[in-house]
Formats: sequence, C-alpha cells, structure tokens
Amino acid sequence: MRRFEQLLRSSLVLGFVVILSGCGGWYLRGTENPLPIKRVFVTLPAANSYLYSWFVTQLSYNNVQVVARAQAEAVIELRNEQYDRRVLSVDPDTGKVREVELGLQVEMTVRGPTGDLISPPETVSWVKDFVFDEASLLGTEEVEITLRSKLAEDAARALIIRLETIDFKHPGADAS
Repeated sequence: MRRFEQLLRSSLVLGFVVILSGCGGWYLRGTENPLPIKRVFVTLPAANSYLYSWFVTQLSYNNVQVVARAQAEAVIELRNEQYDRRVLSVDPDTGKVREVELGLQVEMTVRGPTGDLISPPETVSWVKDFVFDEASLLGTEEVEITLRSKLAEDAARALIIRLETIDFKHPGADAS
C-alpha cells in the first residue's frame, strides 16, 4: 500500500510538471518581453495624469523604455483621456447618492518612427462602480481619487495587452 502511495504521488508530480511545461505563453511580469519593441515615445497631453504614470510603469514591466522621439522604435499616442462620473443609485429615504460609476475613455494610435500609421486611432473605455459608505473614515473625494488611479492602472494594463496584438513589422496589418 505504501509503495502505491509513493507511485501515485510521483505520477501526480510528474503530471503537474508536464502540464506546466505546456504553458509556454505564460511568463512572470518583467521576465519576458512579449512586445517586439524595446524603445517607445509616448504622447499624452496631460503628462501628470494617472493613466500616463501607470502606462509608463506597465511598459517598464515589459522591458520597454520610454525615450525621446528620435530614438523610439514606435510612437504611442494617447489622446482624449476623459474621466466621467455617473450616479447609479440614490437612497430612497435620505436622497443621498449610494452608488457611483466612474468611467475612463482614451484614444490610442500607434505610429512607426517615421510617422507611418501602424495601428489606427482606437477609442477604448473602462468603467468601475463603487458604493458610498457614510460611516467610512475617508471622504468620498478621497475614495474617488483612489478609484480613478485604480481605473487608470487597469486601463494601462489593458493597453499593454492591446499593444501585444499589433503587428509592428507590417504597418497597417493590425491584428484586431
């Protein structure tokens, strides 16, 4: 019986190793660059925005440097960054806001170093909703600022994934 248990454990471990070895497309953040570019220039009208900060951070996680336009292999244009706020529900007794939806919308265009269009302008958007907690120590403004930052972080990660689908070698042959 003991020999059978050892054989079963060994088989499970071996099976687990075989399954993991088949996951060749997965990698730890910062250990492999799935993007075929190493240096980019990023344009964004408001360089102090949450989105710009998180986008540059996500690029660094993928071993992509943000450089001057002259040294860039690609130019990523992020335009029309807009946050919007919408009331989702109101307390029927007090008339106070209970739930709010925050939205972020941005347009992304990717160009080659000479200005040729690699990926046409694409508007992408994200939303998050949150509930007001009247007993919370943090005010609603602080919560909203924190959620805007979190929304921008999620958006930056999604934009990197979007960049992974672009064919940088053949401008105009976007994979979308």
